[in-house]
Amino acid sequence: MAAELPEMFAWVSGLLLTEPVVDRAVASLAQAAHESLAGSIGAGGTLIDDQGRRTSTASTSSLVQEADRLQYDLGEGPCLTAWASAQPVLVDDVRTEQRWPVWSEASAGTGVLSCISVPLLVPDLGGRNRPEAIGALKVYADRPRAFDEHSAQVLTLLAGPAALILSNLQVRERAAHLSDVLKDALHSRSLIDIAKGVLMERLQVGEREALQAMISRARTEEILLSAVAQRILEPTPESDAGHHER
Repeated sequence: MAAELPEMFAWVSGLLLTEPVVDRAVASLAQAAHESLAGSIGAGGTLIDDQGRRTSTASTSSLVQEADRLQYDLGEGPCLTAWASAQPVLVDDVRTEQRWPVWSEASAGTGVLSCISVPLLVPDLGGRNRPEAIGALKVYADRPRAFDEHSAQVLTLLAGPAALILSNLQVRERAAHLSDVLKDALHSRSLIDIAKGVLMERLQVGEREALQAMISRARTEEILLSAVAQRILEPTPESDAGHHER
């Protein structure tokens, strides 16, 4: 395993660092997991927030997608357990697995007979003295006992650097989204201020009356205040006609 570690770290890091967005990175990670373990018929990756909500998920086949969907719908299964416990979870045979009886029975019907799930762990940054699980990586097989402890170690090696990269991508995407929201808010505020000034001139009223008129229109037409501002600033047929006459 010591010999495998540098190569595994370099492989997954190089793979994920070329992906600009979280969803594509998760899909690449799932494909890498599928290719890493002999006996795999497919793999999946899932990112889960601290409220237990899936924020991103990917799978390499429809069978994996169905096996994962059953876990999410039923609220039980090895993937969710790996995430919640922050520990690898090995299933030798779903036909005899008792930890998640409903999921096990349903999964056997899809053709999945064994699987392995490992948590995606990032170093502790909140002073809790333990890593944080941001999701899970899982590989499925169509025969029993396809995976063992060595398989868990290999998949854990893959998940380690991947979790850190995915976490950084999530932070970057959230920051970009916040930046876009702030830009939109500033643009809307600017539009409203300009439209308010136009309305003050047009109606010969004060700032408060102009704003109240805009708010009343927004409520009546059931649109955003920024949309009202946009309409006020749009040229009217009358103004266009006056421009052509001049």
